Amino acid sequence: MPPNLCTLLFLLATTVSTCGSIGVNWGTTASHPLPPAKVVELLKSNNVTKVKLFDADPGVLGALSGSKLSVTVGIPNAFLKFLNSSKKAAESWVHDNVTRYVSNGGGGVGVKIE
Repeated sequence: MPPNLCTLLFLLATTVSTCGSIGVNWGTTASHPLPPAKVVELLKSNNVTKVKLFDADPGVLGALSGSKLSVTVGIPNAFLKFLNSSKKAAESWVHDNVTRYVSNGGGGVGVKIE
């Protein structure tokens, strides 16, 4: 057997692939975006458990609500100075943009703010 083939077979045999969860970044800037509900369906059918959003898009968060996916919501750079100005400003932004999509019944969206 050629040495390169032996090395390849050894590497393949000793490489174990494990994954606790799969996550994706979901951007909404596209020339032909899919409906958010369809994207959630595709994510779940591909065993994706975590999603990172680049902003708090109401249509996307609405589609994710009830999906049981873990969601990280990014805050656009343009809002950082304002949100850092006071705790009240940050709480207000979270209330206005995120809270309505989180359910206490366990079927909502697990949200992390970045």
